[in-house]
Amino acid sequence: MNRVNLFVIGVNKAGTSWLYYLLDQHPDVFMADAKELYYFGEEGPDEERPETLEAYHRHFPFDRNHRYFGDATVMYYKSATTADEIRAYNPDAKLLAIVRDPIQRLLSQFQYNKQLGLIDEATSLPEALPDRRYLVDTSHYEETLPAYTDRFGADQFKVVSLEAGRADPEAFWAALLDFLSLPRAPRPEENDQPENPTGSPAFRAVYRSTVRPLRRHFPQAYRWLLGSTVARQTKLALLRLLGKAGAKSEALSPEMEARLRDEFAPTYAYLRDLGFEVYAETPVGEEPNG
Repeated sequence: MNRVNLFVIGVNKAGTSWLYYLLDQHPDVFMADAKELYYFGEEGPDEERPETLEAYHRHFPFDRNHRYFGDATVMYYKSATTADEIRAYNPDAKLLAIVRDPIQRLLSQFQYNKQLGLIDEATSLPEALPDRRYLVDTSHYEETLPAYTDRFGADQFKVVSLEAGRADPEAFWAALLDFLSLPRAPRPEENDQPENPTGSPAFRAVYRSTVRPLRRHFPQAYRWLLGSTVARQTKLALLRLLGKAGAKSEALSPEMEARLRDEFAPTYAYLRDLGFEVYAETPVGEEPNG
């Protein structure tokens, strides 16, 4: 084998880090040493994109005995052209997308953009949305994911749900293994599960003054940092000290909630058509039943 044959194509702030970790723990799966390689498509920072196929393949030890070699890049889901590129590269590949309640995902990305310094801390969601349509568009899964279904079919492309996975982790894990035709293996321990949570305002201030400049000016050092155990432990310690920011922390007015419910009515319908009854009508700030 000399081709990547497993792709996690998105969606950002919907649980891709969790899915990446689960897959990487299976002995027959090797996920790329760097999450988010951006090789296919036009999305993503140019300074982090492998310039050649050979450079892309350096992230995968094809001489090892693994059933799957995986690339998890959350921007791949955005474009039908990217789907065509992946299909031309490996028409036999398996692909996964993970989704989340569209409003919860939007709120998480909104807070993460504050962490990155893309949105000022004092800016409210109603103030941010008019000039940042991408926050809404990213949650419209029904407009992007069908391109992958059309090109790869149900045998090769599967959409999974963060909420469904949290509600029944064993069933979620078993379904992943069945889709990938992998032998049974113990589900990775929840306590060992890395997350990519958005921090509190205090944590976000620390991030903007330290990690963000490193990523912008020294991308190679940033990539090394992503794989560093010490760096991860430091981040988790800061999150414990300074706190996390859950989607619940952005209080929505009844008017904004109604507006978003109306906006994402087609998205909820699409998710239910996929069999995710977990996305019933629930108040924003509460996890869907499941």
